[in-house]
Amino acid sequence: MTQPTSSSGSTPLLSLIDIEKSYDALDGHAPPSVLQGVNLTLEAGQSLAIVGPSGCGKSTLLNIIGALTRPSGGTVTFDGVDLANKSDEQLATFRNTHLGFIFQSHHLLPQCSALENVLIPSLVHHDDDLKRSAPQRAKELLDLVGLGDRTAHKPGQLSGGECQRVAVVRALINQPKLLLADEPTGSLDEDSAAHLGDLLATLNQEQGVTLVTVTHSPALAARMELKLTLRRGRLEPWSEA
Repeated sequence: MTQPTSSSGSTPLLSLIDIEKSYDALDGHAPPSVLQGVNLTLEAGQSLAIVGPSGCGKSTLLNIIGALTRPSGGTVTFDGVDLANKSDEQLATFRNTHLGFIFQSHHLLPQCSALENVLIPSLVHHDDDLKRSAPQRAKELLDLVGLGDRTAHKPGQLSGGECQRVAVVRALINQPKLLLADEPTGSLDEDSAAHLGDLLATLNQEQGVTLVTVTHSPALAARMELKLTLRRGRLEPWSEA
């Protein structure tokens, strides 16, 4: 079985069983199969890198984990709950409550300050206590990532690496159980990418943030506790070579 496992006996935070993903046939040809029997188990507090070349299905797999895309077959459970029977509205609530997302592009609103961008996900959260505490938490997190003196700056006044750090804090503002990162260093220069890799590793190790990142970067993958390669639609052991 090419998946991370734990002998703790507790319910895993995330479990994927025989995940398949195919798309509609084109011009009478058989539908392309992107994922072919993917199995994965992740415990709370672990960090995982999924590596592989562009176009191999890494983002598709991450979108399935993040309940943005439904699989063609197989089972996804989160904290023991099967996601298959949830409506689109229920999945949207699930994502906003339990998941945080970081993308290759930071997707910050240019007219909003760093602090305002961070607070956006909290505005639609159902937990009133979390909403009330969000501004203070946002300031603390921005300080943690070295942006405590940049809270009023808009994205156009920040470097690419700083914008991506704001995006990381935004992903954390609702205190998610799982942080998902899709090529988070792909648009950064080497130094900024290294600093972001350090930040993600620190959040995992010192803050206990559970993390899944898909990347083509061996340097970022090396910072994660667990590493797998997506090849021919399946997860296999990772080899840096």
